[in-house]
Amino acid sequence: MSRRFNFYLEDLQYNVLTAESGRSSISVAELIRRAIDQAFELDSSRRTGGIELSVGVWKRPDAAVVGRRSGVRFRRGG
Repeated sequence: MSRRFNFYLEDLQYNVLTAESGRSSISVAELIRRAIDQAFELDSSRRTGGIELSVGVWKRPDAAVVGRRSGVRFRRGG
C-alpha cells in the first residue's frame, strides 16, 4: 500500500533532485524513495531490477556531400 505525503524542500534540495531526475530519467518521487530506503537500510529485495536503454537518431547524410564541408576549398599540389 502506498501513502501520499507532502513536505517542503529547500531550493538547493529541489534543484539537485530535479537535475538528477532529468539526468537519470528517474522521477523525483522515486529518487526520494530510494534515498529513504538507503538512509534507513530498508530491504532492497522488494525493488525490481531494471535496464537502461539509450537510443540515438541521426539524419542520414546525403551521398553527394559526404566528406565535404561547404565553403572549404582544397589546394592541389604543394
